[in-house]
Amino acid sequence: MADLPQSVDIFEEGPREGFQIEPGPIPTAEKIALIEALSDTGLRHIQICSFVNPRLVPGWADAEAVAGGFAPRPGVHYAALWFNENGLNRALAFRDRLTMVGSISLAASDAFSVKNLNRDHQANLEAMRKQTAAHLKHGIPVTRIGVMAAFGCN
Repeated sequence: MADLPQSVDIFEEGPREGFQIEPGPIPTAEKIALIEALSDTGLRHIQICSFVNPRLVPGWADAEAVAGGFAPRPGVHYAALWFNENGLNRALAFRDRLTMVGSISLAASDAFSVKNLNRDHQANLEAMRKQTAAHLKHGIPVTRIGVMAAFGCN
């Protein structure tokens, strides 16, 4: 047992994922209050919002207000999610508050990709190339590649 890690890092994605799937609007102040409460629990990594199309994901129409409205805690890294250069540019406005993480995702399910990203698998591969180039243009190394909907489609 001595070779087991002494600690683990938890990357909390609850605010970002949770607020976008709840029915009806959640007030911005409540989103910020939860992010700040989570910040006080000892978490070191919190994904706070999605810079996505507000027509497609109305729960994140207030992404800028959330990203600019919470009080960052020392030692906590705050991140956001985006799927294209427009989202990246919106996130860059908060570069002083967010840890800019170069993350590229590919959907295993074509149905998920069409429903959630409005593009098929082939178009998603091209978007990944463009997104990687955009990250590098802004000095953000791509350090994570993920597979979305690996076990099914919502």
